Amino acid sequence: MASKAQSGNRKNKGAAANLAAGQASEKAKSCCHSHSLTLLVFAVSLFLSASLMFAVQPMVGKMLLPLAGGTPASWIVAMAFFQIALLMGYMLAWMMSRFHIRTHTLLLVGLLGLGFIFLPVRIADYASILETGGIAPGTIFTVLLFAIGLPFTALSTVSSTLQRLFTATSHKDAQDPYFLYAASNAGSLIGLLSYPLMVEPLFALQDQSAYWQILYGGLIIMCLVCLSFTNRKEEKTAEKKVQAAAKADDEEITWHQRTTWLMLAFFPSSLLMGTTMHITMDVVSAPLLWVLPLGIYLITHIMAFSRKKIIARETLYSSHAIAVCAIVLLSVKFPELQLITASWNGVIVSLVSFFLIALGLHTYLAENRPHSKHLTQFYFFLALGGALGGSFNAFLSPVIFNDILEYPLVAIASCAMNPYFRTKVANSDMAFFTGGLVLMFLYVAGLHFDFFNFSLASQEGGSLFQVYFLVMAFTLMVNVHAKLGLYVSAVLFFVMLNITATGQSILTLERNFFGVMQVADIMTPVNGPDEEPKPVRFFMHGTTLHGLQKLDVDLKTSPITSYYGPLMTAIDAYKPAHVGLIGLGAGTIRCYHAPERHYTIYEIDPAVVDIANKYFDYLKDCGDEKDVIVVGDGRLEMEKRQDDKYDMIILDAFSSDSIPVHLITEEAFALYKNRLTENGVIALHISNRYLDLKYAIAATAAKTGMTATFIHQMQVTDPLQVFSIWVILTPPHVDLTPLMNDGWLIMPPEDFKTAPWTDEHSNILSVLSRYNLF
Repeated sequence: MASKAQSGNRKNKGAAANLAAGQASEKAKSCCHSHSLTLLVFAVSLFLSASLMFAVQPMVGKMLLPLAGGTPASWIVAMAFFQIALLMGYMLAWMMSRFHIRTHTLLLVGLLGLGFIFLPVRIADYASILETGGIAPGTIFTVLLFAIGLPFTALSTVSSTLQRLFTATSHKDAQDPYFLYAASNAGSLIGLLSYPLMVEPLFALQDQSAYWQILYGGLIIMCLVCLSFTNRKEEKTAEKKVQAAAKADDEEITWHQRTTWLMLAFFPSSLLMGTTMHITMDVVSAPLLWVLPLGIYLITHIMAFSRKKIIARETLYSSHAIAVCAIVLLSVKFPELQLITASWNGVIVSLVSFFLIALGLHTYLAENRPHSKHLTQFYFFLALGGALGGSFNAFLSPVIFNDILEYPLVAIASCAMNPYFRTKVANSDMAFFTGGLVLMFLYVAGLHFDFFNFSLASQEGGSLFQVYFLVMAFTLMVNVHAKLGLYVSAVLFFVMLNITATGQSILTLERNFFGVMQVADIMTPVNGPDEEPKPVRFFMHGTTLHGLQKLDVDLKTSPITSYYGPLMTAIDAYKPAHVGLIGLGAGTIRCYHAPERHYTIYEIDPAVVDIANKYFDYLKDCGDEKDVIVVGDGRLEMEKRQDDKYDMIILDAFSSDSIPVHLITEEAFALYKNRLTENGVIALHISNRYLDLKYAIAATAAKTGMTATFIHQMQVTDPLQVFSIWVILTPPHVDLTPLMNDGWLIMPPEDFKTAPWTDEHSNILSVLSRYNLF
């Protein structure tokens, strides 16, 4: 009996043990599922938050473009605004972190709710601010503040708040939430890159704004769901651990550390702006090109703070010098280098150089990050440095510089933060160092003297032969980490600032919100290469020629055809009496006069009007007393002048080589067509080194009931004439025979290779030039 009892007891104990094990297993499975669900909810919320933050930036920038005249500087101001809003968000998050975790999260939800009231985003609702105050950085900043300020600032507080909230969950990694940045980083990149590749081509702006509002509302709900995964006990435990960690913290953050963080954030941010301005000024100000530098900026952040280093730190720090030299060379206007800089090659070099510098500085920043207990302070100074860098380029640089000097200047100054440039030159490297300095001296001396029968001072900043001196100098000094980039870059920067071409006299160099303008006199043949050089005045906007004038007294008002050659055939064919011109330039076209012909000229930039009046004679000596110059955006001002009718409307509006997209949309063409007389025509100058616009123009014109004909001016015989492409748009009843007899070609609908462009929808990807990729 005893044996049976013992056996029964053992069975009962075994059953109990099995039951307990089963319950433990079920509990473990339940806990595992709970942890997975918790992580999923928080990761999705952080991913959504970051995606919304970076998708809204190009969307808002595109909404802003038509109101700001299509100038690339409007996006620079927008980026600076978003950096400042991010800083404000970090400050708010830090202030709210003083409250209990649950209260902190509820404050976040309330802030997001307030932001939701301002949605959907409608930039056009605040256009009156620009109409009253003019197109300037301050007024654009004000528009953005009212339109998107609160929603974006609220979004900026989400990441740190949800990470803090995660510490109050029962997840096994709750006390180390920084791994969640992977979700934020992924969301940032996907949100940013998806805009030009998917969102912009597929959805109109109004739809984009509506969908963004819906997702924003979804984020508010997700934040409340995240809050439901916490419990009071875990919240108290998390608070106690934070307090204990704060008491145990013996590390004191010095102002030297804070300054280092700030400067390591300042330089990449400023270079982000400089790179963006450099590539958009000559291509087009559009989301596709905006997101490339910004995407690189994000990628360098992710790479620098990741545990696995793809590029060795020694390689990064050494390549800093090469990248700086490349940026300065892109900024120095060597004529021989224009073949590189004025193409997609220049864009690629600029982006790669920015990548190397930003990754090096961000890597050094990651090496100097503090203990996790100080991350709030660390990220605040990163945001402050970023905001200062953006503000320097957007607001201060246009005031203190008359050229885009901040781009190479900041690149050179960034060498000061590279640890490799702080070391002394070793004795073993002194021969290389000295040889490099000698060659650079020869380069500088060659700017003023002729050596070995080579004319080294024949071009602006020296000839290509002198660049060989720099290449040799770099080769000799390649082992000298300490001073390499600083010396070479400083020499090149000196050249850019102080040296002008022999025989060239710069009369003015001006910069404003619309770009950089230069007027210079040079000696050049005007009728043929064998002719004796004569004085000619050039007007450059960025890197693009905007007008010429011969300075001989007898030839002053004889218009130089420049790129107007094809247009003259259209003017001769249709003999317009009243011409509407968008884009003044030097005023050359005004001298193509005829009896009873007069012009209404629209020019967005007051500085261009001043230059045309002060340095050129076309406005003073040509034209008709009926001619009118209207200062303002051509499309907006033409819309106001409802009684005007034109026999021909000419669009020749450039910002450097970039064409404002809002002037060539379906709505714009409908306006122009409405302003034409019965037999009126529209002429568009669409020459561009990067974009092939004729198919988009033709498809858009067809939507408004017009036919497109185009011509390439392939044969250029006049030394002062340049290659150009023009398109003429005509209503169906206008006779095209005169154009076709002169070589113009009709573009039938079956040749259209892109969809029509509207104010709500345009796709830059569809018009990238296949012929100038390399």
